[in-house]
Amino acid sequence: MTTIATTATPALGTPSSRRPIPRSAHRRGSRWFAALVIGLAGFVVIGVGAVVLPTTGLDRLAMSWLVPITVTSGLAHLVAAVGLVRRSGWSASLTGYLAAVGIGVAVYGLLVTLTGLDPFAATSHLPAGEARAEGLGLLVWMIGLWLVAARFALRAEPILDR
Repeated sequence: MTTIATTATPALGTPSSRRPIPRSAHRRGSRWFAALVIGLAGFVVIGVGAVVLPTTGLDRLAMSWLVPITVTSGLAHLVAAVGLVRRSGWSASLTGYLAAVGIGVAVYGLLVTLTGLDPFAATSHLPAGEARAEGLGLLVWMIGLWLVAARFALRAEPILDR
């Protein structure tokens, strides 16, 4: 009778066959999703700064400050998106700061609009009610974008892991 020698291999799932998985692998898609969302918010902010603000009837002094600040903020959103994709340590913090500032500005815009000063109706060619509704919708949508981006960026790169 012939015997065949076999080597003992550990069964799948046994402790000797497992390799340690890095902590970031458990949250694989959240960095990319945060980069997508913060990049989308950045394109909207750049569009507002480069296209919408110059067409409003604001005075020159306000425009000389608002346009560069808005466009620079939009570019910072895109820098944060690239940093999230490249797994840079500073990108989650930058995303959180941009989201906090953006949410603050959007909440201020909501308060101004809801108290009757309505900046959207004054600068739009649409009827006042429609311009107000679209402006409120944009502000609420941007708040949601920034909340989602900050949540997924900070979940992908927790502060305690640095």
